[in-house]
Amino acid sequence: MEKDLLTGILTKAYNKTSEEISELLYNKSDDSDEVTLKEGALDLVLDLDATRVSQLKSSAKPDKEELKSLRDRTIKETMEDFEKKLKVKYGSQSTQKGLDLVQEIIDQVSECDISDEKVKQHPLYLELEGLKSKEDYETLRKEYDDFKSNQDRLTRFSKVETNILSIFSELNPIESQNPTVARNHRADLLRKFEPYDYELKDDGNHLIIQNGNRIEDKHGNPVKFYDFAKSLISDNYDLAKGDDRGNAGNTGGGNGSGAKVDVPKDEKEYLTKMADFMQRGDKAGAIALQEAWKVMKNK
Repeated sequence: MEKDLLTGILTKAYNKTSEEISELLYNKSDDSDEVTLKEGALDLVLDLDATRVSQLKSSAKPDKEELKSLRDRTIKETMEDFEKKLKVKYGSQSTQKGLDLVQEIIDQVSECDISDEKVKQHPLYLELEGLKSKEDYETLRKEYDDFKSNQDRLTRFSKVETNILSIFSELNPIESQNPTVARNHRADLLRKFEPYDYELKDDGNHLIIQNGNRIEDKHGNPVKFYDFAKSLISDNYDLAKGDDRGNAGNTGGGNGSGAKVDVPKDEKEYLTKMADFMQRGDKAGAIALQEAWKVMKNK
């Protein structure tokens, strides 16, 4: 039963077949149908998740149409500003634009006829001719900086998302019994965190950044990430009462959610207990088990 549950969860989470998950995590006996969990199974699952995050990052692409529109608008505005200054400097009322305007003004201020070749050597002509290549370079530089910034932001948010879901499980909000509706509702909730940027902290109390400034309370202190996440979650879900949040019923480590569990002896026992909690829908117990396992591994 635990194997079926764990395999089912991982096939959905990482878009793998049950056969691929079984081959990855379990050893099958040569002389029977008995299967056993492989050593280092947890690391194998973590590798799958790292691959998922990497694929998310590589799939992020700049919006080429939007960048092209921005580039064209910037060039147009720069050209118009150049032409305006040129007309003011030489008192021109011309309706010409670009290189035609430059040539007209050169003709206007010159006392004698000059050849096309000399026009092209004039400083005004050369300045305008080099304008487009300079603006192209600046636009490309901005595109690169924006793309790199977006990649870094995606990486930060993938880490923040883990903390959000942990707080979500601890608060035990009331979700729809329809799995699809519940999944879509969670996705909508996560999107509400995306407009913000985050300065990551090792203890999970990340700084929340909006418009380049950290969000502060009325006393000028940074808003705690837990309180920020809880506020957004409670704005979108009804929270279960304290007595309804579930309890693992055993003694041992806890994470402040009210649930207590026995510390698992090894990785196999940890995965078995986790599968049991998830099957029973005991979110608080699952969180407490995860914290107890972290403490045991760090000893």
